[in-house]
Amino acid sequence: MANILIIDDEKSIRNTLQEILEYEKHTVEQATNGQEGLEFIAKNKYDVVLCDIKMPGLDGIEVLDKIMEIAPDLAVIMISGHGNIDTAVEAIKKGAYDFIEKPPDLNRLLVSIKNALERTELVAETRILKRKVNGTYDIIGESAAIKKVKEMIERVAPTDARVLITGSNGTGKELVARWLHEKSNRAPGPFIEVNCAAIPSELIESELFGHEKGAFTSAIKQRIGKFEQANGGSVFLDEIGDMSLSAQAKVLRALQENKISRVGSDKDIKVDVRVLAATNKDLKEEIEKKEFS
Repeated sequence: MANILIIDDEKSIRNTLQEILEYEKHTVEQATNGQEGLEFIAKNKYDVVLCDIKMPGLDGIEVLDKIMEIAPDLAVIMISGHGNIDTAVEAIKKGAYDFIEKPPDLNRLLVSIKNALERTELVAETRILKRKVNGTYDIIGESAAIKKVKEMIERVAPTDARVLITGSNGTGKELVARWLHEKSNRAPGPFIEVNCAAIPSELIESELFGHEKGAFTSAIKQRIGKFEQANGGSVFLDEIGDMSLSAQAKVLRALQENKISRVGSDKDIKVDVRVLAATNKDLKEEIEKKEFS
């Protein structure tokens, strides 16, 4: 059975829904407003959230936006006594699973919850299968350090924040990067790896951003770079501390403007890429030596 959170400022609605859902063997908790609901979601794991639209303080659409930021896979069913087509469409576009008007048709509500749970299970199974196909391994261990790493991955992965992973060789930096991608909204997109230490400095820009035919002696045809290949997904820059200063400047531009240009071209290409980077070097020390910018 599901763990369900009800967010509604009307006590009678909360109590009625809780009574019905507990009769169906679900576990139910109540939040009296949007802010309290978000605090509950940050601390606990829920399978479904029932959220009112019209509430004092944060309204339901604002709550939905924040839920999609911190728990994008969470099924949210919006409930409103002031429903209209535009509101329903807006809620669905923003990530709500369903929209139900008050007073809710209980049969429809129960069916919607059932379908939402099935969808959540399907998404989880798909991710497991994808990890198996891609050869992504689990992070094994129950030590305090491993638990902290897992917690950080769970917290950071759903965001679009760029991440720098540091550690000695063999500590699992690539595994952390893969999990950040797999647990993000970009999981359906590509995960492109670049080992910056293994690519000659004169070729790193071509590898990252691609090149046009004739850009240099061996450029016999146009090549698509790693950033373009990763469009809509994540690019993992391993051993970024070994990247040349000129390549670093181009990466910085890509981060700031979401644009790249191929070697031999002055045409800008828009890219939507999340950058994950890793290094075994002390970058502060490298910056002081003017070998990293």
